[in-house]
Amino acid sequence: MVGAAAREPTALIVVVAWQEGAPPRLAARITYTADTSQAARVTVTTAGQDEIATVFGRWLDDVVAAAGRRDAAVTDE
Repeated sequence: MVGAAAREPTALIVVVAWQEGAPPRLAARITYTADTSQAARVTVTTAGQDEIATVFGRWLDDVVAAAGRRDAAVTDE
């Protein structure tokens, strides 16, 4: 990982997945945050690989957007 050792974790995603129904279909409960220093969390329950991947993609977009806010330019002294 590029620079992973030098940075503190800033985002987190937890996925709990299972098969349900007949025929079995993949389902998941996903809890995530793009900024672990904040108390806000999003929890989504969804089914199907495409829907689960969409939630994961939304989280990645949030992580990129949050990183941009944290990396604001520092003024010259």
